[in-house]
Amino acid sequence: MGKIYWNLKEIPQPNESHINKSDGRVFIFLRDNDKVRESSRKVIGHATSDTTMHPNDNFRYLYPNLWKGYYGDSGVLERVIRCGMYAMTLGIGYKTALYQTLIEVYGPMYANVIMDYAMYSVLEKSDISQTYEERMQQEAIFSKERYSDSWFSDFFKNKINEQQHLDFRDRWIIECKKRKLSGVWISIDGSNNNCEAKSCHLTEKGSAKSGKNIDIISYMYAINTEDGGPITYFVNNGGKVDAKAFQKMAIYLGSHDINIEGVILDRGFCTHDVMELLAELKYPYVIMLKSDTYGHTQMVGQYAETIRWKVPYAIDGDGMFGISEKKKVFKEHPEEAYINLFFDGSNAAQRSITLIRKIMKATEELRTKINAGDIPRVPQDLKKYIAVKEEFAGYRIIHNHEEWQMAIDGKGFLSIATTENMGPMEANRLYHLRDASETQYMIMKSQLGYDVTRVHSTESIHSKFAICFVAGIIRCEIINACKEINQDTNKMIMEIDRLEFFLLQNNIYTAIHDETKRQKDLLEKFDIKPPDFDSIVQDLNQRLTSKISSQVHKKPEHSQTGVYKRGRPIGSKSKRKKSGVSALTDETLKRKPGRPKGSLNKKTIETELQEADGNERRKPGRPKGSKNKLKVLPATQEKRGRGRPKGSKNKVK
Repeated sequence: MGKIYWNLKEIPQPNESHINKSDGRVFIFLRDNDKVRESSRKVIGHATSDTTMHPNDNFRYLYPNLWKGYYGDSGVLERVIRCGMYAMTLGIGYKTALYQTLIEVYGPMYANVIMDYAMYSVLEKSDISQTYEERMQQEAIFSKERYSDSWFSDFFKNKINEQQHLDFRDRWIIECKKRKLSGVWISIDGSNNNCEAKSCHLTEKGSAKSGKNIDIISYMYAINTEDGGPITYFVNNGGKVDAKAFQKMAIYLGSHDINIEGVILDRGFCTHDVMELLAELKYPYVIMLKSDTYGHTQMVGQYAETIRWKVPYAIDGDGMFGISEKKKVFKEHPEEAYINLFFDGSNAAQRSITLIRKIMKATEELRTKINAGDIPRVPQDLKKYIAVKEEFAGYRIIHNHEEWQMAIDGKGFLSIATTENMGPMEANRLYHLRDASETQYMIMKSQLGYDVTRVHSTESIHSKFAICFVAGIIRCEIINACKEINQDTNKMIMEIDRLEFFLLQNNIYTAIHDETKRQKDLLEKFDIKPPDFDSIVQDLNQRLTSKISSQVHKKPEHSQTGVYKRGRPIGSKSKRKKSGVSALTDETLKRKPGRPKGSLNKKTIETELQEADGNERRKPGRPKGSKNKLKVLPATQEKRGRGRPKGSKNKVK
């Protein structure tokens, strides 16, 4: 509904508006030609009578002239703007070169929109554009304004296209190679979305994650297993299985000549075509085998009892045992790989108990139905363990204990095929690097809200996934930074979002420097420091007060000089070395404290000069023949007696 301006005066309702009598909201229809129940509504305020209302943010943007007429220019600016998420996203954009890449591909205006929508997805965990305008009302953003749902519908469909998305993916891989995509294992995985689109050729009926046979869209991601960073993605039609979709991904990665250690894949890619393609591309692989794969069944039959709870084959402290041998992977193909058979003790126990509990529960339910006189029906997935035989006296429940025991004995076994002979321990470690893929899909679905595709055209779906990929990059960078400072990601996102710009009486925003240590530590990971908010708020004020402003936002630069410390900087040269003087000379000798050895003092030098002129040096004492000073006065001068002279007067008082 947006912020309602209760503190402003009541105004007349627009002629085309309507009142919801149940909650008092005032709304308008966005498309008058549609049926009432199908047309989109926009709430513009809250009714105070049948003809007046208090407006909200939607009214301010839909009726700018009416707003100005009722309230003038006052009250347009938000009193508080949250700035932390914008600053962090700006830092991520420059650290990863994501922002510059988007500008080069989509242009500055649409690059800003993409950054804003990705930031909104991270904040709100949603991709629903209907709530974007309201949620971002008090957020500092890259764009000049906050766009409506209808604007975004047109943006997704008509303003950006798949050719640009492909260009972005090409440039992003180049940036990944510059930064860290070398000598790493890549995890590739696929998934699908429930799709509510009505006119998209990508949708097909399929088995969705919800278990329903509904329209779905498939997509595939390539992830850097070291940090979970997204490398590239593809959107496919819903019916395409992972093994088929992988060929496009593998060829695309191969065309970029990426120097990687290898590829990690789950059992959905366990086909001869995939392994053959990987061999052609010379990609080492680590692939989980399906339970019915020839290589796995052969290893289980040969080594199951060899490694089951046998301590010589233990590979970790969690009850995992393993053995490796080179064998054929597929019965009908001659290619061989190192097949690592594992027995997971904890998993085996849990799954065995689950199956036993399920069979026994089903048995009790069947007995209850028989006793009640109903016809017992065995669940489809348990028919190989339970059977119901109809006899003359009624029904009898029969268990296939041999099949049941075989199922229990087979729990906990799995196989991983590798191109190199690395042993069970290393194969297990590498396959678990695939957790980065699962984390990325969790980011997309539960932390960004992209679990259901709601847009209605093929072009819009491609655009939505492109922005989801950008949001995934941003979210992944935040996750890794929070791990480094040992903080929870969701908590830190909320905490960063509390940083604010405050509007002063002169309609100029100022930064409020109340950053906590945790906020500073997280922002520091993206080269954002507290003084940078002063630069960011200046950019915001420039956009609000001047017609001359750039759409490209710069991250504040920092001086490299830092705080001056005493002493010569480490590694610097002395003045003598800088001037090219390599050795000390008589003129450049540095004088030490005190008189140099062998030198004469000033008095000695003066005496020697007098002797040189013929004047002898006077010896100590009185010269011979000289007289003492006069001890008697001259005859003309009498000695004054004691006391006051006779006839003299006292001093005048």
